Amino acid sequence: MLNKVLGAAAAAVLVASLTTPVAAQTAQPAKPAPTQTAPAAPAQPAAPATETEKKEATPAQQAARNRMKECGAEWQKMKAENKTGGKTWRQFSSECLKAKRTN
Repeated sequence: MLNKVLGAAAAAVLVASLTTPVAAQTAQPAKPAPTQTAPAAPAQPAAPATETEKKEATPAQQAARNRMKECGAEWQKMKAENKTGGKTWRQFSSECLKAKRTN
């Protein structure tokens, strides 16, 4: 009995939703047409830098760069002489930089 009542109620809801116009189903009011306004003025770009504005490297940064260049030169020399011992650049640079940091 309950199934028949629920089935009848579901059918009534389905029929009502199919027969009601779509415009009546929406509860939102129609939006007014957008008004035309003048386009906003483009933002002024930042003033172009006349010269590249770079910060000076700190003494620690300069020392790190120098160590890396020294290790790179050593690696190139070792590669040219086939004396890398099967190491990769990454392995060699890690060892080289550690050794140069402690000196």
